[in-house]
Amino acid sequence: MTNDQLIAPELPEQLDPSVVNKPSGWYEVLSSDQLESKKAVQIEDFPTQLVAWRGEGNKVCALDLYCKHMGAALSCGEVDGNSIRCPFHAWSWNKDGDCDDIPYAKKIPDKAKIRSWATDEKDGLIYVWFDRNGKKPDPDGSRFNK
Repeated sequence: MTNDQLIAPELPEQLDPSVVNKPSGWYEVLSSDQLESKKAVQIEDFPTQLVAWRGEGNKVCALDLYCKHMGAALSCGEVDGNSIRCPFHAWSWNKDGDCDDIPYAKKIPDKAKIRSWATDEKDGLIYVWFDRNGKKPDPDGSRFNK
């Protein structure tokens, strides 16, 4: 199998955040008590669909929602350390969006990457950084609450 055959050519529609006309900043997506340890949550109230989870050390992680292999919603997957495992074929994605394990494969495809999102937890709320041009997070950036 080639690298291209291992990645789904057509996935469920991941919304394109670059076309969203929102200012750069930290957007509230959940309250801290809505995200239990080792549980994944689907987030729709953001410029694109996300999966968020609490990994080891209570670290909040966020990626685009859909697995790049066959398009499963990662929110239905299992948290494994600081990674999330796809419910279809158990591909594991780390907090940086890199595939870090395919249980039945000898090599991970180069294209096995998912967009990751910076998170911050402050005052009982979980925020995700958004900049439609992909600029790095500003720790002092504006905060937008629901």
